[in-house]
Amino acid sequence: MPPASGDDVPVDSSPDQRGRRGGRRTLLIGACLLLATLLAGTALVTSAARSPGDPAGIATDAALTEPFTVWERNADTTPVRFDPCSAIEVAFNPDGAPPGARGDLEEALARIAAASGLDLRLAGTTDEPPSDPRLPYQPERYGDRWAPVLVTWAHPGQPGVPLRDTDRGIATPVAVGPEGDRTYVSGQVVLNADRGDLRGGFGDRRDAWGATLLHELAHLVGLAHVEDPDQLLYTFPGEGPVELGPGDRAGLAAVGADQGCREVPTPGPVRVSRPASGSGHGTP
Repeated sequence: MPPASGDDVPVDSSPDQRGRRGGRRTLLIGACLLLATLLAGTALVTSAARSPGDPAGIATDAALTEPFTVWERNADTTPVRFDPCSAIEVAFNPDGAPPGARGDLEEALARIAAASGLDLRLAGTTDEPPSDPRLPYQPERYGDRWAPVLVTWAHPGQPGVPLRDTDRGIATPVAVGPEGDRTYVSGQVVLNADRGDLRGGFGDRRDAWGATLLHELAHLVGLAHVEDPDQLLYTFPGEGPVELGPGDRAGLAAVGADQGCREVPTPGPVRVSRPASGSGHGTP
């Protein structure tokens, strides 16, 4: 189901309303791993990509028989995913975004939604800055619900920004629930505002913001990197038309609406910390 076009109504509420080839090849996405626990005791994990050749960074499919990989799987072997029977709201912070960013985001959301069946919606704008880690429950800003996905541009090195200078962007989905039975409920996509070599639209994978948005949004809904250069989820941007490959589409279907509804855990406060293994950025 295509996302509804966002309007200019802020999706965050005021306190009283409650309511990544650069050099030669640059990684399309940075990496981080975060760990959090609901105060009630339910486990929550967030994941993002690692460098090529580091198998600990992704959950590979059995015997590599499928043309895609996912962040993690539940005990029943199905991918961890969003509930396709609930809207996935996206909040856009335009600060630092290049011209045309909102239109590119809307188009990328529509393409991911069409391939997956997920109800991705650009709900409006927000002034929420990126944070590392970003809490998925922010009642003072968004009310008593899981926070919408945050999409924003930011400068590497500024507080709360998990970007390196060479990154195009980074995506971090947030899964909530007991071990073996998790559901994504929120996340964030942070794009590198300093990447002046990139241009708006969906012209070519090597330099289009549209390609980066599609790549990061596919990560957000549960897909990890692949080693097939014909797929948009290839570790490096590559070059050529900005379009989802057959492996990308198979992966989006595996985390999409045809897999049925998921029970969404009740929103609640979380504690967030990095795991003992730390985080790892990929290298060009």
